[in-house]
Amino acid sequence: MMNHELHNKMLAVAKGTKIVTTSRTMPAVLMIAVLMIVGVGCEQAPDLNEKVQEVPRNVRVLNLAGETIDQFFEISGPVAPVRGADLSAQESGPVVDIAVAKGAAVQAGQMIVEQDRNILRAEKDEAAAALEAQAYNVDKVRQLHKAGKVSRIELLTAESTFAQAQALAEITAERYRRAGIQAPFAGVVVERYVELGQLVVPGMPVVRVIDPYTLKLEAYLTDQQVRWVTEGERAEVLLGESTAAASGHVTWVGFEADRLTGKFKVEVEIPNPDLTLRSGVIGRARLGKNLVQDVVAIPRDAVLNGRVGPTAYVVENDHAVLRQLVLGESQGLMVIVTDGLNKGDQLVVRGHRDLREGGLVKITETARTADGATAADPVEVTDSGAASRVPTGAADTAGLNDGDVEAGQ
Repeated sequence: MMNHELHNKMLAVAKGTKIVTTSRTMPAVLMIAVLMIVGVGCEQAPDLNEKVQEVPRNVRVLNLAGETIDQFFEISGPVAPVRGADLSAQESGPVVDIAVAKGAAVQAGQMIVEQDRNILRAEKDEAAAALEAQAYNVDKVRQLHKAGKVSRIELLTAESTFAQAQALAEITAERYRRAGIQAPFAGVVVERYVELGQLVVPGMPVVRVIDPYTLKLEAYLTDQQVRWVTEGERAEVLLGESTAAASGHVTWVGFEADRLTGKFKVEVEIPNPDLTLRSGVIGRARLGKNLVQDVVAIPRDAVLNGRVGPTAYVVENDHAVLRQLVLGESQGLMVIVTDGLNKGDQLVVRGHRDLREGGLVKITETARTADGATAADPVEVTDSGAASRVPTGAADTAGLNDGDVEAGQ
């Protein structure tokens, strides 16, 4: 019975029920209190001096070495044929022959469209006959004047009539020629504005001919950029969305800035002998700027911008060390570091955004190129950096993909 009563009192204490004590129950209450105090004291107190073991952060590093960077900038602008002309009629008359179809190649002087030239042919023949007669007449008058049988005024009159006949013969021959519209240069007929039998008048466009064998990119440079460009300089050009670079050269650098934009015009010609390139698109031309050698260049993504300026993490004795940087010129995905990093440093290029000063790190990857890439990176990543990738000890010779566009119209 005593045990049952003790059990009920313990339950009451746990529930916070008020217990009325008597002389018989007092020992039991004291026993419960002692047991509760002993139970609380037996709990293990936390060790405040115990240290939490730090988990190292996985990082990718780049072993810094001297790099060679071929600096460049890009200009962009519309690409058009180096020559193009809308050929217009110079005589009145119906179209009697269209010798060349649209899209066909033509040579300089080749007939493209012919107008009715019957009347012009008759006028030409008439003028030629009159010229022949006047040539005979002036020859006889000269002989007579030399013999003293005609006056000087008669000689002058004969020579004047001959000159007029000669001019008329030339005019009629030229009008006859102009009624046959010819290509002014070798090229391709890209548009035809008339049909067979249509009456055309002087000034009316008939066909368009372009020279697609040489294309021309026109762009504009600031006064700071134009000093880097010289005529004859080689340029790598991308047209539209194409990823294949074409080779061209600078043919013109303006001497006078545009009054509205304050920029200088530059032209780049691109040979297109096999007609694989198309005009009418926006082109980007890469022009060389400067070649810097044996410099410390790092990926832009490895740089952290904080309150103290640009910084980056390096690994020293398996710990992250924050370095403050002084940056120089940049090129594509790369930036030159003039102070803060040294050759041989292990620069953190992946995982650096989660690091803290002095934090424990574990090197799991080592970059294979100066832009921080590895062989395991996806093609999309490696391709996007190809334009600015700087192989160790070699200048960049890749195609145009991600260069910094410095100038454009």
